[in-house]
Amino acid sequence: MQHICRTLYNDLDHHYPHTDDVRRYVAAGHHLRCLRIRLGPGDGYIAPTELLPHDGSTLNSAEPSVAAFWLGRQPAAHEVSLP
Repeated sequence: MQHICRTLYNDLDHHYPHTDDVRRYVAAGHHLRCLRIRLGPGDGYIAPTELLPHDGSTLNSAEPSVAAFWLGRQPAAHEVSLP
C-alpha cells in the first residue's frame, strides 16, 4: 500500500490508504502482485492489513468467517476480555 500511495499521491501526510487506491492503481495500468494464502476452517492470521492489499475472500466456503480489527495500537493482553 505504501508503494501504491507513493505512486498515486504527492501529499502522503494527508492521505490514508483505501481500497479505492488499489482500484485506481490497477486502472492506471500498474501491475499488482497477488499472494493467495489458503486457510482451512478454524485457521486464522494476524497481519497489518492496512498496509497489504487483500480481499479476505471466503469464496466457496460453507463455513462462516469472523474478523476482528484494531485501529491504532493493538491492545495489551490485560486490556482484552474474551467471551
